[in-house]
Amino acid sequence: MLRATVGLLTLLLGLASASAQEQPRAFIELFTSQGCASCPAADALIGELAEREGLYAVSMPVRLWDFLGWADTLATDDLTKRQIAYSVARGDRDVFTPQVIVNGERSVLGNDMEAIRGAIRETEHHLTLPIALSVTNGVLSISVGEGTDNPPSEKATLWLLVVDEKVRVPVQDGENRGRKLTYHNVVRDMRPIGMWKGKPMTFDLPLNDIEKDARAGCFVIAQIETFKGPGPIIGAAKLEHLFPARAIDTRRTMATSQ
Repeated sequence: MLRATVGLLTLLLGLASASAQEQPRAFIELFTSQGCASCPAADALIGELAEREGLYAVSMPVRLWDFLGWADTLATDDLTKRQIAYSVARGDRDVFTPQVIVNGERSVLGNDMEAIRGAIRETEHHLTLPIALSVTNGVLSISVGEGTDNPPSEKATLWLLVVDEKVRVPVQDGENRGRKLTYHNVVRDMRPIGMWKGKPMTFDLPLNDIEKDARAGCFVIAQIETFKGPGPIIGAAKLEHLFPARAIDTRRTMATSQ
């Protein structure tokens, strides 16, 4: 496991739809780095968790260890800043890889399954806000339900996370030199798309400026923003294919070539 201080990191720096009936228990964020020898086990664990019913899991590659000899090919400044923001909001300023944040509330070691399970049990009661997604002709429709008494606030930021479901990366230097690493639900784009204020809402989001990749899926989360930074996640939904027609065409092409 690799750790760093926030001060140092700041310097470095229409066919598929989410099931409205499925209410997830947890939204799990893994902050990982290709330069961290402890991360591949956590990367594999995220793949397992992503397959389990009621668990949404994403990989967030960060730039923490780029200066050690291998620049992470998937990392972005935005994801690195998000990890730091979590540490500031918690007040511990503890930033490391592999680090898992469960439901925006609990920080645990990313390759510790028992710790992740415990964090899910401790926080799943906050994940009550229903969100439903569907896509038609390049337009993402988002429906958010009504709040309950459980969330600590009546306002939450809605975030869109565009992901690649699986990415394989050959690492040529650093602690993982010579290994080919596999990542699951890699966050490629993360942006705020609206504000939920406690009442049901529905809106459409054109996907014109998102790269049309057949592997692209998405998650939408509703997250409380505190005066310190990101707080509890109170709702989440997923969509496996943002561009389902392209995904179908890709499968047909693969089947034909075999």
